[in-house]
Amino acid sequence: MPTRKQFCQSCLAMVLAGLGAPLVFGRKGDEVKKDADQEKEKRIIGACGIVCSACPAYIATQRNDDALRAKTAKEWSEMFKADIRAENINCDGCPSDGPRLFHHCFECELRKCAREKKLATCASCPEYSCPKLDEFLAMVPEARATLEELRKGEKG
Repeated sequence: MPTRKQFCQSCLAMVLAGLGAPLVFGRKGDEVKKDADQEKEKRIIGACGIVCSACPAYIATQRNDDALRAKTAKEWSEMFKADIRAENINCDGCPSDGPRLFHHCFECELRKCAREKKLATCASCPEYSCPKLDEFLAMVPEARATLEELRKGEKG
């Protein structure tokens, strides 16, 4: 099973804010940008700033796409040197209260902290940015950009 650091570095950095879409789905950058602009208002953002709605596990779940589940399981199994099966690729995103979350999300310390504080994301936390979040954001700088964007929206 991958460590939290390996998971964050290898996978999530690739899929944040649509940045991984060309790699995961074979799409051109301009197509991703157009879709990202259109979908910006519909984004589902995890407590840590990861854009859940850009994650292949989330996309496969929402589309009920077994082929994408299989592809994602295969890629993540290779990346993390772990046995990740297609039937485990089900996720409704970090903010979900439902039972369909990728197993890492159930273990995520940042998600747990935000939920205990009744915050949608760490961007709203009065302790922003704490050492735990800073450690994560050092591995996934795109998540920091998302949180900073949210913070600017709250102020203005």
